[in-house]
Amino acid sequence: MRHESEVLAPETAELLHSLGSFFSNLGFYLAGGTALAIHLGHRKSIDLDFFGGREFDPLSLEHDIREFLKDGSQVQVSGTAKNTLNLFIDGIKVDALRYSYPILSPPTQEDSYLLASIPDISAMKLSAVTNRGSKKDFFDIFQLLQDYSLGELLDFYVEKFSTHDRFMVLRSLTYFDDAEAEPEPILLNRTTWSKVKKTISSVVAELC
Repeated sequence: MRHESEVLAPETAELLHSLGSFFSNLGFYLAGGTALAIHLGHRKSIDLDFFGGREFDPLSLEHDIREFLKDGSQVQVSGTAKNTLNLFIDGIKVDALRYSYPILSPPTQEDSYLLASIPDISAMKLSAVTNRGSKKDFFDIFQLLQDYSLGELLDFYVEKFSTHDRFMVLRSLTYFDDAEAEPEPILLNRTTWSKVKKTISSVVAELC
């Protein structure tokens, strides 16, 4: 069951379906927190992150997006880098990035877009926490732990990133200081920040 209508504002869902076919035709898939929320339905999400394996020129991609959205949409570039394009489209944050790591499970074709698998998103979430996790990343990992063991999540991480350094991930999972001051996401699962920290700390302790 997908939770798109519950976790996305109507205008974000509309943009996803509009842009989704454009990006899927180029081999991009939706990943990140929004993709996980569509899978699990645990929180609201407001941005769209598209990942693909091929190199691309951000300025050419911007041009093609503008051509595709010939409907009066307001497109504002907020940043570019090699194989990276950051946009706001009608005020909605949209990122396109090259992501060259192997795909653990093929993205699924939704109505008009490709949706990354939970194993792939899980590995990416652990990577995000290792590189300074945001509060919403910890909430996402808490939700994943309702369906997967921490050992399974670590296996996804090891397979995707070809690393055996689980210690770095485990240490990062219990470092909450940088996330403390951040606002909480809009939750649909009635959990709390205190419960998130307690649960994650407990499962980490069981593995250490």
